Amino acid sequence: MTRIMRDSDDPSAIPIRGTDIAAGYLNGEGTWPARAFVKFRRIEQARIDARGTRPRQGDILDVEDGCAPVSRAASWVKERKAAFPGAYPPVIYCNQDFLTRVLPAMRAAGLRRGKDYRLWIATLDGTKRIPDMRGVIAIQYKRAPDPAKGEVPGPAIATGHFDESIVFDDDWHPGDDFPYTEKQIQGWVKKGVAAELSASATQKQIRELVKMGVAAELSAPIDGSDVTPAQGAQAAVDAQDALVKLTQQVAELTALVQALPGATPAPDGMQPPSTTQALAGASTPAGNGAASRTG
Repeated sequence: MTRIMRDSDDPSAIPIRGTDIAAGYLNGEGTWPARAFVKFRRIEQARIDARGTRPRQGDILDVEDGCAPVSRAASWVKERKAAFPGAYPPVIYCNQDFLTRVLPAMRAAGLRRGKDYRLWIATLDGTKRIPDMRGVIAIQYKRAPDPAKGEVPGPAIATGHFDESIVFDDDWHPGDDFPYTEKQIQGWVKKGVAAELSASATQKQIRELVKMGVAAELSAPIDGSDVTPAQGAQAAVDAQDALVKLTQQVAELTALVQALPGATPAPDGMQPPSTTQALAGASTPAGNGAASRTG
């Protein structure tokens, strides 16, 4: 199932209706203030590093004129992969002209398309696919209208001051840097419950399985920035709703273990975090050829 992603240098121009992912700039021209992401707290948010200076916070590197140079792409990808080993591959945004330079640079650095990094390609002419879609997770096919030219919405023109992309990869969830998928976490918990029903299972085995699921949900690499362990759930400064949800999930998991026949108390370190705990702000990806950019 495809999703719609919209980006702009003006966050107020992006409508919530019809938007599955909102992309905003972490730096460069059109930088979004942190409060701008609050508007989109109930949908996914992508954060674009337009300068190539924030690989730990940006979901996407913006490679185009006036943004990060092609020469920065390989090192940015390597830095992000080192910060989040096992997570979804870093994403590079560029148009088709820049792609002819990006691909050789990545090959020269020993980085494999699709495996080590993915691509978000701009066509901005209504075209939703390019001839070679290997590693391409999204196509930016619509651009903002130019009022001076009297442009109106159409196949290649958006309905407002934003660019529009179609996202093809269901597995890409910007901001989620956990090396474990939700399916894996749920699987561990289910194994814990199933183990309780097995006569051969020990309480220690059960606790370890459930602990793996909870730890995966709560843990993430911490760097020298303000990124918190709950970064994968949502950028903390804009994600109180996500924190509450996460707290509820952990509480439910703990209650599930405690309610099992003959279960022992939850192991140390598994108490759900308080909903009043403040999460530090995580950076947000900047737009890719956002509305005012030439893409």
